[in-house]
Amino acid sequence: MSFQGRFKNTIDNKKTFNTGFVIFTDYKNASLNVVLFAFAALLLTGCVSDKTNEDGILLSYQQILANQDYKFIDDTDSNQPLDIFKTTYPAANNIYDVEITTDPNTGQRNVNLSIEQVLVRTLANSPEIRVVSFNPSIKKQNITRETSQFDPTAFSELNYEKDDNPANSIYQSGQSDERSLQTGIKQKSITGSEWTLSYAYTRTWDDLSGRTLSTRYEPILSFKLKQPLLRDAWQEITLAGVDVAKLNYKTSLLAFRQKAEEVAVGVISAYWQLLQAQRNMEIHQRLLDSTLETLEKVTRRKEIDATELHIKQTEASAKAREAALIKAKKQVIDAQDVLLRLMADAQLSVLDNFNIIPVSEPIQECEKFDCSKLIESALINNPIIQQAKLEIEIADINIRIAENQDMPRLDMLASARVQGLDRGPDNAYENFTNGDYFSYGLGLSLEYPLGNRQREAELIQRRFERRQAVTVQQNVSYQAAQLIRERARRVETSYSEIQVQKEAVEAARIHLEVLEDTETIREQLTPEFLLVKLQAQEILANAQMAEAKAIADLNIAFAELAQTMGTVLNLHQVENSLLQISEISATSE
Repeated sequence: MSFQGRFKNTIDNKKTFNTGFVIFTDYKNASLNVVLFAFAALLLTGCVSDKTNEDGILLSYQQILANQDYKFIDDTDSNQPLDIFKTTYPAANNIYDVEITTDPNTGQRNVNLSIEQVLVRTLANSPEIRVVSFNPSIKKQNITRETSQFDPTAFSELNYEKDDNPANSIYQSGQSDERSLQTGIKQKSITGSEWTLSYAYTRTWDDLSGRTLSTRYEPILSFKLKQPLLRDAWQEITLAGVDVAKLNYKTSLLAFRQKAEEVAVGVISAYWQLLQAQRNMEIHQRLLDSTLETLEKVTRRKEIDATELHIKQTEASAKAREAALIKAKKQVIDAQDVLLRLMADAQLSVLDNFNIIPVSEPIQECEKFDCSKLIESALINNPIIQQAKLEIEIADINIRIAENQDMPRLDMLASARVQGLDRGPDNAYENFTNGDYFSYGLGLSLEYPLGNRQREAELIQRRFERRQAVTVQQNVSYQAAQLIRERARRVETSYSEIQVQKEAVEAARIHLEVLEDTETIREQLTPEFLLVKLQAQEILANAQMAEAKAIADLNIAFAELAQTMGTVLNLHQVENSLLQISEISATSE
């Protein structure tokens, strides 16, 4: 259903009227008034920017990863498959070069790395992080695309038309010739309105005998405005697409941060596991050395009281411990490869042969936790929970749009036009500029859908989606709370275990020292004593390895707890590493 009221008036130079926007008192400037009317609509349009409020080190870090490509570090053939391990992020070449030393005795190449060095190189090179670093930049283009619908559009049309038709009446033209040029600008405003300002110039000739001007020139300046009043009206609806795009952009940034924190926790865990594996290897080496020393002592007593039974008993223990050392060395290499994979550093490639030596000291202290404060921090900072909150905001916008689309369509229509007409171009332009022929119109258009089941179904769907988003937020919040409590207990348990294992190590050491002291004064070496000594050596080694594991577990538990709380960037100067990458990249550019 539609209705439209429209009226037209031709005004002389003495009349005064009010259009509701501008009061005209001099109609010789009617064409200027139409332009001013269009300019007023342009001002009401507003400016829609694709800028976001996001800022900080994390955004700078994301943009650096997304905007720069990997480069080959030397002149190797890029078509060689293994050369992919020799590529690097440009800024990473300038992040303090690692020093690779060679042991003069063994020829083994060693690299000393701190946890901070590992983190900064991982954050600069990790392909896992780079994969998701493109998503915010991709989502940012959606914001630009949504705001571009409010950009003005210029249009032009040039036309020539010649007709030659048989005429069967004096009131019908047989031949005509028309040349026209039209140009203008149009725009959609943030209020939902659409306006068009156009200028047309036409030269027409026809052979109609009853026409006053067979050849005529007609300049026209017109302005049209369509403003929705219900459906598709006002900023909260017209800018909804922009708002959703910005929320999706924030979500992608949070997902990028989540991946960066996940990789950071992974590399922190790999670092401490490498340290644990190396300490285990050292413990196994000392255990084997002690066993071989015991074997040597037993062998020297062969002429006194040591039998073949004693010697073979000790040899069996030595071989078993040698096999354990071989496994321990493999575990060191495996742990180092995990660290190298996460670092993805061209200078420390998985193709090279060297040993990474962790030089950072692990944390061995722990304070009492207040789980309620930890959970509160997680609800504020955890990127997964923050993403769930943004999904609720998006659902709210979708409901608002669906409610608006469920309304009838009521549009206000307005137009203004100045034109001239004469047999010559000069006279036509003169009465055009004088405003001799000025027209305007106002109207309303109503559209009411009957049934409207599609829009009602859309609204119901959007409401269910919001309920789902709220439930998802509750679910991830409960999961985070459970993880906080579990990982806090793991930290406290690991800390308590460290204290117990330290005492166990000390007790095992004293026990072994007492056995070794009594060995020198024993009159006879018995299999029972030898077995007790070998067991004491193994007990000490196991206690030392258990202590190393508890220390590694404590540091890993701290990192995982920080990940659940959303505070990984506060660990081991991770935020400083991001700042360093940004500064180095800016310098290199």
